[in-house]
Amino acid sequence: MKFSVIILAAGSGVRTGYDFNKILLEINGKKVLDYSIDFFKDYENCDEIILVCSERDFNYMYGKYSKSVEHVILGGNSRQESVFKGLNNVTNDYVLVHDSARPFISSSAIDRLLIDLSTSKATTLAVFVKDSIVKTNGNRLGKALDRSKLLSIQTPQAFLRDLLVSAHKKAIKANYLATDDTDLIAKFTTVTPSFVEGDYRSIKLTTKHDVKFLKVIL
Repeated sequence: MKFSVIILAAGSGVRTGYDFNKILLEINGKKVLDYSIDFFKDYENCDEIILVCSERDFNYMYGKYSKSVEHVILGGNSRQESVFKGLNNVTNDYVLVHDSARPFISSSAIDRLLIDLSTSKATTLAVFVKDSIVKTNGNRLGKALDRSKLLSIQTPQAFLRDLLVSAHKKAIKANYLATDDTDLIAKFTTVTPSFVEGDYRSIKLTTKHDVKFLKVIL
């Protein structure tokens, strides 16, 4: 199954405490963004990479990556808008959406994702929550949730392109902002997104503490 991938790289370094885009940070001698680009360049069934970046980083990104990927485009004011702009450049029937702040990508996980996509039309990588999760009641512990039914959603997420485009267009009309693309599918289509096993090593670079973990994982 041939697919396109939208790599989202329009973030910032605010929560990590950097004054530059966190995915341009070098970990083990390689930029965080490069881990994602290199993976999909080498993955056999990926034949189109759309890199979405911010206005601040556009000139740098275009200069560095325009010969390595098929498209370098300007993102929007939100993650959702950036995905939609990326979708306008997708030429395949199937598309993956990946947050470049997750530099560890497992080939076997992507294999599972694509197998599931062929029948589900919308699917994501996810792992079951390991810790006990409890609702709060003021400063007291409330009801414990059943962690066997709780998932931590990861990326990439995979979709039938036309289905995702339709969901985005309906969300724009409804002025609805989702946390991720499976949410849009669930809300604005008749398809119920599925999931396949991800990888616990696929952590998202959010704080400086994550850098320490990624140095070991990568």
